Amino acid sequence: MPGHAADPTGEVKGSTLERVRALILDASGIVLGDNKASMVRARLSKRLAATGHGCIEAYLDFVERADDGTERNNLVSAMTTNVTHFFREAHHFDQLRRIGLDARATGQKLNIWSAGCSSGQEPFSIAMTLADAGFPPRDVRILATDIDSHILALASRAIYPRREIQAIPPGHRAKSVLVEGEDARIAPVLRSMVDFRLTNLVGDWSFSTPFDVIFCRNVAIYFDPPTQAQLWSRMVGALRPGGWLFVGHSERLPDRLLTQVRYAGQTTYKKIKAEGGTAR
Repeated sequence: MPGHAADPTGEVKGSTLERVRALILDASGIVLGDNKASMVRARLSKRLAATGHGCIEAYLDFVERADDGTERNNLVSAMTTNVTHFFREAHHFDQLRRIGLDARATGQKLNIWSAGCSSGQEPFSIAMTLADAGFPPRDVRILATDIDSHILALASRAIYPRREIQAIPPGHRAKSVLVEGEDARIAPVLRSMVDFRLTNLVGDWSFSTPFDVIFCRNVAIYFDPPTQAQLWSRMVGALRPGGWLFVGHSERLPDRLLTQVRYAGQTTYKKIKAEGGTAR
């Protein structure tokens, strides 16, 4: 039918666009709006070229029939936008430093999750902050997860263009980065603090040990409201009492969760402790 077909160089609209949206939503929880049609076309064209398909409909048939889900993951990776830099939203790292200093003083170990870690700048900023606070690397575990397997492979290399490290405060930079020509490599001791793992935030994830700190910033904004609400509820559930949750500048938790967490600063929440049944 006119307006319901697509090719690598044409428009993506009608039922074809709806089919792509449904695939991405089902696989990742990400919502592709009407304004994303041009982006979808451009990124689909790359997947068609990579898989040797001549039209989008045939490619989508292939994705839906694929047994191991590899190309479905490749499609999700193609549709995700990875925008990040070191020490983004610096006030979160100021608070993390205070958390690290308090934990070091009491001999507490820290379990931290960087959810939606993209190419690794966030978890390595976490590692730099704690190392600078004198927190022993052996006493911290930083889990860094993302849905994009390709970007995780880049993150695990811990190598960045030299120009990107300009966002790292000079005091951290000198101790944390090894410059090699036009590349900058994260110091091995910091790399050892981070465990990268492929995780779909709307999938069936669970962790045996609760987290002291969760960074989940500028991730939920890509989900529809019901998925956002479910994600925030699960994030709060994954925190230990007294644990901290850092969110993006345009994100906020639903009011119903404010019985479990309290607002603790700009885009910052702290899980409420209960003593003798009384929240504080």
